[in-house]
Amino acid sequence: MKLALPLKKRQSILNIFRFLNRHTKVQQEMDTTAYLMRSPANKARLLQAMKDIESGNHIFPRELNDL
Repeated sequence: MKLALPLKKRQSILNIFRFLNRHTKVQQEMDTTAYLMRSPANKARLLQAMKDIESGNHIFPRELNDL
């Protein structure tokens, strides 16, 4: 069964779905980060890795074929 909706209503519904999809992805990323940051040792490693990336330390370019 198809429901005929005016274009504006269809666009509104699609926009709601797009918003919910983006929100779900952001929430999943936040949940993953929170999970990884729970362990003090893991948190220290992740924060150090972020500092290394920002400062350019320990960054070695690789070719895709080398992986």
